[in-house]
Amino acid sequence: MTTTSAGYRSAVFVAIFATVAACGPKQTPENATGAAASASAGVPPWVGTYDDAQKAVLALPLETPVEQPARPVYPVLTRFTFAGEGPIGVPDDLLAYANLVSETLAASPLLYAFRTGPASLANVRSLYGPAPVDNPDPWQRVSVDSTGYPSLVASLPTDEVRALLDKGAKAGPESLALLKQAANKSPNVPGVHAMVADAALTAGDLDTAESAARTALAVDPAFPHAFRILAEVALRRDDKDRAREAIARALALYPTYPRAWKVAEVIAGRPLERAAVIEQPFIEVNGQGAVVVVTCDRPFCSGYAACKAAFRFEPVFRASVLQEPDSQPYHLSATEEAVCLQAGLGTHIEARQQDPAAVSDPTAELLIQLASEKGLTAYALFEVLGTYRPEWLRVAPRPVHEAIVEHIQLRVL
Repeated sequence: MTTTSAGYRSAVFVAIFATVAACGPKQTPENATGAAASASAGVPPWVGTYDDAQKAVLALPLETPVEQPARPVYPVLTRFTFAGEGPIGVPDDLLAYANLVSETLAASPLLYAFRTGPASLANVRSLYGPAPVDNPDPWQRVSVDSTGYPSLVASLPTDEVRALLDKGAKAGPESLALLKQAANKSPNVPGVHAMVADAALTAGDLDTAESAARTALAVDPAFPHAFRILAEVALRRDDKDRAREAIARALALYPTYPRAWKVAEVIAGRPLERAAVIEQPFIEVNGQGAVVVVTCDRPFCSGYAACKAAFRFEPVFRASVLQEPDSQPYHLSATEEAVCLQAGLGTHIEARQQDPAAVSDPTAELLIQLASEKGLTAYALFEVLGTYRPEWLRVAPRPVHEAIVEHIQLRVL
């Protein structure tokens, strides 16, 4: 492994992403106890225990003494902010963010120790919170309060309805009729209507399946199961265009949804693979108070990781980008991911300018093209944040959701 200095560029640039909305589920992700952690507050349990390789990285000697120890920081999981989409200036905006990050870390009283290492060292739980649930929770729906603030809330059947659902699951030919009774008694529980729709699909009753799915969407327009069901209905009717749109919406609302991915592959007629995968870094405070950052050896990786470290440990930098007080605790955001992708791309461009023959990074080149054409927010939400915190996409503002749907239709399907 090699250690590099944090101060490898200098420029003065401040650019602000427009924040579309700040949202938070009224129920935090499963096992997500703890928010911002420090030496006094302790480490949230979802961080887990580091393996021997990660511990070895934290134990490596430092080239420079620590003057001001850093305190561990982990994301608050009850808040998330979205950002709008738009084309990015290439290369100026990318270089500017890379320079801003470099200047921030170089001026910091904290010690940042940069090293290179394998992707297996990444501490994604520390970066993004507890492991997500692959499937969207059918017993949650989006609720919007009087101020227009959306959140995920429980939407459970009554005991009477639950008994009907249990009978319906075992009743064979009578299953659909029993589930319809349950739905009639649960007009505002989208999960029950989705059960009716799935049972109707199994029975080959496409009209009932579509009707029940649309009833679920009338209760919660951001209900992933309903869009997946509509995609399956359209597919059986040989309506590929409607099937593509519906499955894109299902995936945009919950990017890890396994059944939606299977339906998407049937619609696409091929296995679906991600065109550009972002290798996550290892970022943690060691016992001496240094911020240890381990990335792959590509310039894009180092720039991306440096930016993520700055968001976590440099509150003034974070506040300037997010346009919020620096007293706000660190939380995940679409802005952070999009800005850090830009910082990584700027680092890649600078390295390529210095030695074109030495820098080959197809992922970075693909993202540069995407940045100039559409922007990086939809990509960041679907491909990065959607992998680790898919539940947030269920409360995305409509313009953000539409941008993700477009990304999926153009770049995934």
